[in-house]
Amino acid sequence: MLEVCINLLGIDMADTVQGQDTDRVRVTSSGRFAVITAMVLTFVLLLTPVLPRVTLFHRLNDYLAAHQSIEIFAMIVAGLVFAIGWNSHRQARPGNVSILSAAFLGVALIDLGHSLSYKGMPDFITPSGPEKAIAFWLSMRACGAFGLLVAALLPWRRFATPLGHWLAMAVVLAWVAVTYWGALAHLEILPRTFISGQGLTPFKVAAEAFLVLVYLLAAFLFWHAANLPNARWLASASWVMGLAGAYFCLYDDPFDIYNQVGHLYIVIAYALLYQGLFISTIRDPYVRLQQAQDELENRVVERTRELHDALISLERQQHDLEQAKLGADRANQAKSEFLSSMSHELRTPLNAVIGFTQLLRTERPGPLNEKQAGQLDHILRGGQHLLELINEVLDLARIETGKLSLSVEVIDPVAVMDECLAFGRAYARERGVEIGEWQGGPVLPISVDYTRFKQILLNLISNAIKYNRADGRVTLTAQPWGTGMMRFSIADTGPGIARDKQAHLFEPFNRLGAESRDVEGTGIGLTITKRLVQAMNGLIGFHSQEGQGSVFWIDFPIARDGAVAAPAHPVTGKVELSSPPGAGCRILYVEDNPANVQLMEAVLGEIPGFVLETATTVEAGLEKLHHNRPDIIVLDINLPGMSGLQAVRQWRTMPEFNGLPIIALSANVMPNAVEAALSAGFDRYLTKPLDLDQFLRTVRELTHSGGQCT
Repeated sequence: MLEVCINLLGIDMADTVQGQDTDRVRVTSSGRFAVITAMVLTFVLLLTPVLPRVTLFHRLNDYLAAHQSIEIFAMIVAGLVFAIGWNSHRQARPGNVSILSAAFLGVALIDLGHSLSYKGMPDFITPSGPEKAIAFWLSMRACGAFGLLVAALLPWRRFATPLGHWLAMAVVLAWVAVTYWGALAHLEILPRTFISGQGLTPFKVAAEAFLVLVYLLAAFLFWHAANLPNARWLASASWVMGLAGAYFCLYDDPFDIYNQVGHLYIVIAYALLYQGLFISTIRDPYVRLQQAQDELENRVVERTRELHDALISLERQQHDLEQAKLGADRANQAKSEFLSSMSHELRTPLNAVIGFTQLLRTERPGPLNEKQAGQLDHILRGGQHLLELINEVLDLARIETGKLSLSVEVIDPVAVMDECLAFGRAYARERGVEIGEWQGGPVLPISVDYTRFKQILLNLISNAIKYNRADGRVTLTAQPWGTGMMRFSIADTGPGIARDKQAHLFEPFNRLGAESRDVEGTGIGLTITKRLVQAMNGLIGFHSQEGQGSVFWIDFPIARDGAVAAPAHPVTGKVELSSPPGAGCRILYVEDNPANVQLMEAVLGEIPGFVLETATTVEAGLEKLHHNRPDIIVLDINLPGMSGLQAVRQWRTMPEFNGLPIIALSANVMPNAVEAALSAGFDRYLTKPLDLDQFLRTVRELTHSGGQCT
């Protein structure tokens, strides 16, 4: 009901927050409506002298009904002012709001005494009458006026202590108590305010005029308050309360229109004050909260859109990465297949080239003169260089695809260093380079892959020999280095490496101009060496000075305390072709390449005690096996018809093959091919070009352990 009445007066209520647009909220929050209302009421007051004075009521009961209705409405609005201001934002509430709230609680309480004390009302403790009612009235007006003035004078901020709020309340309640005490019990000591038949006394008029000035001063102070969001509302409310006092100075008879208009002005002023506090304490925070919520929702929507776009972009990137990965996998697969095919196609003819060259170099077929021996050596070195290039390309491909297999163990580096230096001395003598014993110490066990560590040392030593000068020297030094590392340094006395080329030293296939010199090399040895060192948690580096030589060093982790070095890997000496594994050893060789068959026939034909049978297909080999069981089978993998893998899988299920050794001899050196062959049932896997010494050792090992050859 109250809200409806206030809306009838044109006051915007809280529903403007939800039901009005943003511009409307901004208008009401700025106090424009309050200012317009105050201006209209001021204009009405200015017109009052020229308007006829009308007596609205002629009977006391009619006046009392209207008067009590207005006073009750005013008390309710004053109570709302108190409720809104006192109960909102208790922790952050400005002290000014508490002062206004407490003051208008006092206004409501004193107004209650005023309405009960009016002439014609039942006695309120003491007989009711005009002066008793006016005493309550002036006290009520003073409570509101000074409450507004104090609130306008003080800075708009919180009290330093929460007790400040209760102190303001205590002062107001004390004022209310004094008012009731004076108006009810000691009215005689108060100045006269109304004389029957004469009207208002000069004191009453002067008091009203003084309170008008207080209200107008509060209005002025509120109007000029800085950073006060409800300043226009508070200033307009104070101004209208001052205007109401002007009417209360003018009336002679309570029944005339001035008294009623003054009461109406007070109700409007209370409503403006209520709206101002409502805006500052409830609606504006709510509007800001709503705006923040709208902004947050907009940001959430925007962020959701961004995240959605980012997710779509991420999915696209993921799809692109997956496609790129599939492409890389296909490229790696194609590269692996190409390398495997290249290796197979190159190793097959190299098998004949190197094999027949080795056979001729033994001089078993006949003696060689010096020129022939030199030519064969050139052929052998060329074949071995090509084989080395193939092996290094395959090694690099395995490293780049992450398929390099390492078997890290604790080893004693001394044996490996001795072996590598022994191999290096034979190569160094041909080039006139001297290699002494290794230096330094103590040499501690390290954690590496034995074969790869040996490969690294051999590569660095061979490079130090190849790129040295005549009568140069190569020195290997081993010593503990830094924290938990063992350093191996290979120094040469060669021409050194130009400073502008040192940054490209480990690039694959970059020989830094050495290809123009008569020095064999592939250009990927150092690349592989660096990758192998890093794969075993080691470090590699060098320093070089032109004209003085280079020093390459590698660091590997020293084995943990208490770790025992594995036994030294056996080094088997060269097996001469004249050392047969045993008399009457029958070998079945299944191979479709005539050159490889001829090589095997030539090799084994020079060794007494071997009986070789050959077949070009698995089916032909199986038929020969049934007629005359061999002691060992040497089987190629890629055969026409049934492959070597298919044959072994089938043969291992047949009783007649129990205990029969089968050796795979293939040009495919890829690890997956080796693993597949051994899993299928081969006892050993040898690669082409055929290493004659290794082949004869393997044959002797398998036939002697199984008792096939005697």
